[in-house]
Amino acid sequence: MIETQVKKSGLEFEVPEGWKVFELGKIVDFLDGKRKPIKDSERAKIKGIYPYYGASGIIDYVNDFIFDEELILLGEDGANILNRSTPLAFKVSGKIWVNNHAHVLKPKKGSNIDFLTEFLESIKYDKYNTGTAQPKLNKEVCSKIPVLLPPLPEQRAIAQVLGTIDQAIQTTERLITQKELRKKWLMQQLLTGKIRLKGFIGEWREMYLGDMFTERKETRCSELPLLSIGQNGVYPQDESIKKDTSNADKSKYKRICSGDIGYNTMRMWQGRSALSELEGIVSPAYTVVTPNKNADSIFFAYLFKIPRMTNLFWRNSQGLVDDTLNCKFKDFRIVKILLPPTKEEQTAIAKVLQTADQEIKLLKTKAEKMREQKKGMMQVLLTGKVRINIKN
Repeated sequence: MIETQVKKSGLEFEVPEGWKVFELGKIVDFLDGKRKPIKDSERAKIKGIYPYYGASGIIDYVNDFIFDEELILLGEDGANILNRSTPLAFKVSGKIWVNNHAHVLKPKKGSNIDFLTEFLESIKYDKYNTGTAQPKLNKEVCSKIPVLLPPLPEQRAIAQVLGTIDQAIQTTERLITQKELRKKWLMQQLLTGKIRLKGFIGEWREMYLGDMFTERKETRCSELPLLSIGQNGVYPQDESIKKDTSNADKSKYKRICSGDIGYNTMRMWQGRSALSELEGIVSPAYTVVTPNKNADSIFFAYLFKIPRMTNLFWRNSQGLVDDTLNCKFKDFRIVKILLPPTKEEQTAIAKVLQTADQEIKLLKTKAEKMREQKKGMMQVLLTGKVRINIKN
């Protein structure tokens, strides 16, 4: 049941029965007095066990002897850290040190720390913008942020529901990290022949990349769609978040086909290459190579990302400094590498790595869906549009 509507700081709140609106400064203490940055040169001298926080997380761990009793002792209930420039809120506890890029907010009696964490995460801070590109959340601005606060038992219940989703997201993100580390290990082992897949025998042998690929030099294909090559793939330019800086005259742009690999001629040593699943044209700044019959381009797309290969591309690029290095096809083709004796083994290795990628992709999709689910629940639970039945 909606009781009334309250205006605070230019915002309109529909206040459910039993809920109240408070300014943030009325329900928290600002523990900002002791915060200050520690110079990078000083941190090495005071390594310890206590976390030193910045605006978005732990920067380092420091000792307490240098500060005497100046570290902030938060206890088990903890407090919130609120980023002053790029809004981000998270919970901390125990004995900590904080630099001056963040506020430390200690909830007063009647305010649940976990509920407040979720509420601070839900706020659209651009409404408090003081005219700068990013909202500058100084203490005065933060103190006036209106908080819609239910009774304490309901605060705890809401925090528990949202916290359960948080735990599921964190579990999934940890699994993603594990899968990514496993994939990295598989790439290092399988793409170098340190581990062989079952059923494959025969010594790996050294081959030139020029024996595996041919340069595709086709131009004057302006009727084809314009594509961009990023570190993780080839995609239509109109789907890119980057501004289109291509020339109006695209007669010199290069054709790229499905199965080709395109790479940034000046950045191949940084792993700037990708396998194309599309046909189109790309900037002349890229080199396009097409696989010969003995090469599985998916295998090589993975191979070109490992440090051993990027180092070879760096060594074979021409230029006086890194910013002017070029790995044209004439340089690419003379790179000599150890390869499986058959294309079939290349393909088998590629399939293992593709499976690993698919597992990671599914987990990332799952995590994103849970984040969207949580966002929807925050919108209804933190505003009281949906109430939780509190059992006595």
